[in-house]
Amino acid sequence: MIPVPLDTTTDERDLREIVGAAPETSTPRRSRRWRRRTVLGIGVVLVVLLAGGGAWYVFGRERARSVSTEDALSSFRKNGATAADAEGRALLGVYPATATGSESIGIPGFDESFGPKAPVTVTQGDGGCFAYRADLNSHHWRTWTFCPTDAATFALTKFESWTARKAPGLNIDSLTTSTCRTPLEFVWRSATAGDTRDGVCAGTTDSDPAVTNDAGTFTVVGTSRMRVGDETIDVVHARTTDVFTGAQTGTERDEWWLDARTGLPVKITFDLSLEGGPSDYSEHGTLVLTSTHAAR
Repeated sequence: MIPVPLDTTTDERDLREIVGAAPETSTPRRSRRWRRRTVLGIGVVLVVLLAGGGAWYVFGRERARSVSTEDALSSFRKNGATAADAEGRALLGVYPATATGSESIGIPGFDESFGPKAPVTVTQGDGGCFAYRADLNSHHWRTWTFCPTDAATFALTKFESWTARKAPGLNIDSLTTSTCRTPLEFVWRSATAGDTRDGVCAGTTDSDPAVTNDAGTFTVVGTSRMRVGDETIDVVHARTTDVFTGAQTGTERDEWWLDARTGLPVKITFDLSLEGGPSDYSEHGTLVLTSTHAAR
């Protein structure tokens, strides 16, 4: 440091400015450092609290469980599904089945897996129709309704999908119903590989009246034999492709293996992706019957 000569005419303030050693200049610096450390500490605390709250929100939610065949059978009996079997239709009752895959409702941390058990319930209605319901887990099921038409043994006339999620402060319970003004033919006489049929459906959810349109195409892939449980059966392998427009947009591509005698789906793979509406939605999985014998 260069020595500074002291002049009797220099006051204390001037001296402090010359030597730069006055305590007043250090106090703001300490204050600024304290403020920076305080802000940083508050930020860390907020991150911890938000992370902890998010973890409590996600991990505190109700988890889906696998639905047992016994549970499905109890519901089947409780609902009084006692219609008589009909020739050429899938036998009513509960079929054991397994499922793999998952469903996403577009909220991080709320994806859920299917199965491993996923019983299928078949009920019969008026006009030769039958409904095929798959309980993929306790929070998600899908139902397809097939009816005879003038041109087809069975055609898809309606399908429904129900999804639920429960967590602290969140309760989602959504039922989507689609009806087909032009039923999508699934089974008809003299169907051969490469044949196609088209259908037009439209759906809404019980929480949103906005309409999602569905243009579907059914394509016969071929025939084969498949082992289902303790027997080998003749099956028709088919593919459906759907293009969705309107309230939600997206696509679905499913593969079907149908019992050639009754039209009963014994295996389905599905790949669905939707955008728009209340949230994005997707599901991807496989459903396989483990027996062609239904319990009642």
